[in-house]
Amino acid sequence: MANLNSRDLAKFVGGQLEVQNRNEGYLYRGEIATVGIKGEDLVATLNWNARGEGYPPIPTRWVNDTEHLSYGANLSIYEVVQNDRERLTLSSGITGEITVLFAKGGSRLAPSKVEGLALN
Repeated sequence: MANLNSRDLAKFVGGQLEVQNRNEGYLYRGEIATVGIKGEDLVATLNWNARGEGYPPIPTRWVNDTEHLSYGANLSIYEVVQNDRERLTLSSGITGEITVLFAKGGSRLAPSKVEGLALN
């Protein structure tokens, strides 16, 4: 996946992005508004984002997070794996972060499960 481009990522718009780092104790999941490649970076903006409280080991609840509505990953330090047509995984041994993009219609956190999230 070294030649990942914005066209490859178009199917993830409207899907979800999950970012986790067990070492630093964070888990986020949000709906992808835009995603593409800028230089060596994968960049995404989110319509909404939720923080998984209680992670690790597993989130006990999801809380609206308005501070993290954009995401960027320098692809030079991430291994990119196209798991299947519906999922793309980025993992970094340097940062300890694992990011998964889910295509629209794939795995998703229902917005109704996110405390404090009000969608218009």
